Amino acid sequence: MAFVPTLSILNALKTFLAALPHPDEAKAAAGEKLFERVELHENRKLKEALKDLTIIKQRVALIVPGGDSYQSVREGRATRCSRTTSLDILAADRAWTKGGHEAVMGGENNVGVIRMKDLVTAALVAECQLGLPYVVLTPTEGQMITVADEDVKDTPGRECWVAAFETPAGEETLYPLATWPAVPAP
Repeated sequence: MAFVPTLSILNALKTFLAALPHPDEAKAAAGEKLFERVELHENRKLKEALKDLTIIKQRVALIVPGGDSYQSVREGRATRCSRTTSLDILAADRAWTKGGHEAVMGGENNVGVIRMKDLVTAALVAECQLGLPYVVLTPTEGQMITVADEDVKDTPGRECWVAAFETPAGEETLYPLATWPAVPAP
């Protein structure tokens, strides 16, 4: 099987997260989603990501590609090479400056970062393949972070949950070229 393109994994995850219903049944019945915005972001500078996307006041998920690791095993003259792809999901509820404690723990107007990360993890564990062959998205770690804006004084920043996930992303069998020139003896 060929390697699954990274953008295919990221876009499938974006579609999946964007479709998650709001946990409040009445809001979900009205069509409200868990995340008001789901975006791909090219790096781990999370403060810049939030600023760039002007999403400070929304429930948001950012998907940040991590990297790839490879494992190669020799099988006779061929080599089987497997790839594992990693990515991070950042989840944030409404702005900390207005939601305070409720932005993290939940409340009348907030789902809460803690609940959001549990909902995302449970949904991804249940649907870990995202409709893609070979993909099995699994959580590896997660942590709370504060994204602060140095330009705004007297604000503690925005609490976010960053969860790391990884997935097998296919494999290739590599064969030596039959016409590879022989290496002359020293």
